[in-house]
Amino acid sequence: MRTVKILLALFAAVVVFNSCNKEYEAPTITWEPDEMFQSVKMSDESSLNQALTVTFTAEAGIKDIKIWRNTWLNGVASPTAAIVDGPAISAYEGLTSYEYAFATNHTLEDFQGGVMKIVYEFEVTDQSEEAQTTTKEYTFFAWETQAVTFVIKDAANAEVTDAKVTLGTLVDTAAPYVFYVEDGTYDYTVEKEGFAPVTGEVVVAGAEKEVSVTLQANLLADWSENVVITRTSEISTSLYHNESIGVDKSTVIGVQYKSNTDTHHVVEKTANCEGFVVVDNADYTTSDELEAAYTAGTAVGQLELKFKYISTSPKATEVKYFIAKVDGEYVLIDHVEGWNVQGTGGADENGNYGNVLVFKYKK
Repeated sequence: MRTVKILLALFAAVVVFNSCNKEYEAPTITWEPDEMFQSVKMSDESSLNQALTVTFTAEAGIKDIKIWRNTWLNGVASPTAAIVDGPAISAYEGLTSYEYAFATNHTLEDFQGGVMKIVYEFEVTDQSEEAQTTTKEYTFFAWETQAVTFVIKDAANAEVTDAKVTLGTLVDTAAPYVFYVEDGTYDYTVEKEGFAPVTGEVVVAGAEKEVSVTLQANLLADWSENVVITRTSEISTSLYHNESIGVDKSTVIGVQYKSNTDTHHVVEKTANCEGFVVVDNADYTTSDELEAAYTAGTAVGQLELKFKYISTSPKATEVKYFIAKVDGEYVLIDHVEGWNVQGTGGADENGNYGNVLVFKYKK
């Protein structure tokens, strides 16, 4: 009887020992869609991200789940690793199977700066006595890209740090203006309020590119409202479209009435104007162009401007454009109208009377 009891005890001990040392199957990781990688194309935002339905299994029960993001840079031997927020341990601990919805949230910037690939490493560890860990990777491969850097300055060679730069479909609004693109030909536009936009084309072929852009200040988009002056002795009597003129100069355009001949008004520069340069047309788009034209011309202190004379015989107003340098700025001026309406009959049919000069300007 004693022998039987000893055998039963030994059998029970063996059963307990074997149950504590059961060999469990290694954990598994699967997901849908059943893919291991994808290629990122900078021109296709739909290729930047992926959503995976991940299933973790562990026969011994799940102990831990981790997700790592490993970013590999060109020329760097090892990746930059960061833990990714995953499921809470309370959601899966002890389960033999757990399904998790995983989705990336990349932007174009994530694949710039020399990034070759981003690898997500999924890791599951079971609860067996000798814990078993299984890993599986999903990789985003970045197509080989090159850096295109824009160096933007104004006409005074000062750096412009707040322009809007568009390269293909990519946009940057603050310096440094660096884009990472695949080889190819790209149109670009550089814009900043108060400056003329600059457009161009850059060809990227296996090497970095630097594009230098100089912004030119814009003129006003439209001509100003009319600026009207009259002869000093007629300030209180001259009319333009039946309205009193009341001034003999404009410091905005640097023009002051001086005198008149039988056919012309004579104007002179005001105290804040350095001079006038007559030009052939008004085809100027930037202040730099105005400055160049003024510098290339011969500045004078007064001009004769032909007027329409209503008394004995009509004479046509002469169209004349000139550039004035006023308070250090260059102003493009259009002599719009000139009238000399005299006599006892009062204002003409247009409501003009006396010596009338009408200008518009851009600056």
